Amino acid sequence: MFKILFRSIKNCFIFWKDLANSDNKKLFWANNSAQASGAVIVILCFALGGVIAYHAMKPVVKNGCKLVLQADNQQMIGMQDRVVGVEATKVELGTSLKELKSIGLLKANKEAIIKSEISGKIKEVSFEEGSEVSKGDVLIKFEDDGNRAEVDKYEAEYALRQNEFNMNRTLYQQKAGSQQKYKESEASMKVAKANLSNARFQLSRTVINAPFSGKIGILKGATHPGNVVQPNTELVYLVDNSKIKVEFLIPAKYIEDIAVGQAVEVTLEAFPNKVFSGAVEAIDSAIDTKNHSILVKAVIPNDDRVLQHGMLANVTLITGEKSNVIVISDDSLDREGQHEFVWTIDEKYRAYRRKVITGAKSENGVEIVAGLQEGDKVVTSGQIRLQDGTKVKILNEQNPTVLPTDNKKKKEG
Repeated sequence: MFKILFRSIKNCFIFWKDLANSDNKKLFWANNSAQASGAVIVILCFALGGVIAYHAMKPVVKNGCKLVLQADNQQMIGMQDRVVGVEATKVELGTSLKELKSIGLLKANKEAIIKSEISGKIKEVSFEEGSEVSKGDVLIKFEDDGNRAEVDKYEAEYALRQNEFNMNRTLYQQKAGSQQKYKESEASMKVAKANLSNARFQLSRTVINAPFSGKIGILKGATHPGNVVQPNTELVYLVDNSKIKVEFLIPAKYIEDIAVGQAVEVTLEAFPNKVFSGAVEAIDSAIDTKNHSILVKAVIPNDDRVLQHGMLANVTLITGEKSNVIVISDDSLDREGQHEFVWTIDEKYRAYRRKVITGAKSENGVEIVAGLQEGDKVVTSGQIRLQDGTKVKILNEQNPTVLPTDNKKKKEG
């Protein structure tokens, strides 16, 4: 059927094209008008059939559309009349904290790499690895026989030079000795005293004491009795974790918002459910020109010693707070791209989605700058089952209440 229609349209097109190009149009029309008329008749028949079919099918199509629309309408009514259980809260005024977030590195209150100052053989290690030591405790001793002999030698020499000096000084004072001998003996005594002091200093270097109280680490390399080590060899690590310092960077544009003494909260992956609190101790004197940030150092008490030097931490710097603002739980927010919404419940216990503008976010919740008013009811749980106009029952009310559905109202009327 469609082939006949297509062929007829094609023949009409060819006829009119050839007629336009013909030199003797009357003769061309007389010879070919019958063929063109047949094609036109076929096209008109198809057109007439289409019109008849349209008018015949119009009521059927219209009724079908009505049935679909009625079904959709019934479905929407059913969706609105169904009751969904949710949890909600009434919007109240609260306090919003102004915070800055950063990543920080934990550092010990004090730290030291214990190194050898001399070349010598280790005689004794006086601590247990990983133990606590106090300031002044002996950590490592070196063989010191040669050093003690040096001390004995220079003690004897100093005693001799001191006696000579005392004798020459007495003779000089009694006019029985020369001033030159007196001065020479004085110089010799001072040289002997200096040699003795140096020998005692070298002897002291054979013993390494703890420079401060803290936790001693694990011995490095050949740090064991009987081994010979060279000067500046790393022996063991000592840290004081009685309090921990955290260093972090803050963008320079916030430099006027930060100050010594501000509160700091630190969280770590190792302790996901714990927050460590501290305070800003110092702010660097210059801005880093590479990343346009300023270094901030805070101190955190660490009495239980759970925080360790070298840990990475999430740092929250609290720079201020605002009172009498609307603050809601972050669980109440729905997000679509850059837009944020909440579900509110009206006096008829129907839920509607409302666009809001948020402000600062903190552990207290999310500040709502626009979109909510004090006293509004906001859904905190169960939003996924809601549509605009859905009837709800607030499950966390003491006496959950829901108004009658529209269908019941009609029956009562």
